Amino acid sequence: MEAILESAPNSLVQLYALVIWAIPGGLETEGAVALLQASVFSSFVSVGLGLAMWEQKVQFRTSAGYVATVAVMRSFEIAARSATLAVFSCLTHPHGFFWSLAADYGIMLFLIVRHQSVQFTYGLFVALPLVLVSLEPLVWRREDHAVPKDSYYLVRVAEFVVMWLIILHKQANTEGEESSVLGCEILALFSMLGLFVTLPFVWRTARQYELCRDVADWAEEDDGVKEAMNEDAYYSGSDDSLDDRGRPDEELPPE
Repeated sequence: MEAILESAPNSLVQLYALVIWAIPGGLETEGAVALLQASVFSSFVSVGLGLAMWEQKVQFRTSAGYVATVAVMRSFEIAARSATLAVFSCLTHPHGFFWSLAADYGIMLFLIVRHQSVQFTYGLFVALPLVLVSLEPLVWRREDHAVPKDSYYLVRVAEFVVMWLIILHKQANTEGEESSVLGCEILALFSMLGLFVTLPFVWRTARQYELCRDVADWAEEDDGVKEAMNEDAYYSGSDDSLDDRGRPDEELPPE
């Protein structure tokens, strides 16, 4: 669903914007910028909705208000992370983007190895999406996360402060500022503020619905239990007297 509803349409929109951008003229350029902005915004919303739906899937007893709040919080999370990285990479071009991602991947991998909730080979792949967003549901117990949420968000706050100190230092030595960069900075600060406001409410409610990672869906488990009970209902004690061919013990030939 993520690929169909978000990745595929956005690929089309982004390619359309790039083609328009190649056409000379101011109107075409403005149209391409608007298309890219719409694509980025839909990506933020899509990631938030996707993670919120997974939250509801693993713990279906959560309320609709909790799922909606998770969607908003996750959208703020990915927007703050992406916008801050974009501004930081722009001001530290050309090496800042790759070095910041590589450093964060190393930190995530270190936290995974330290927590020892998943195998190292699996952690090599889990650390990739964790560079941009906390992937696992908040309703999972702390010991079931590849990277505990408290450690993850502490790293995010520290990185946010460090990157913004570098951003402010770079801007002090740079004359003028593009409107797109300013808009991205406002988005990053507003999204981080939204994350700080919504995270405590989500965190407190998630602890009330906390469950083990091994139980992926309580509804499926309940169905399995009911099915097993129904199968036992058809089993009677008289079946103990039947052999493998279904014949009563008294009809068995003597040995």
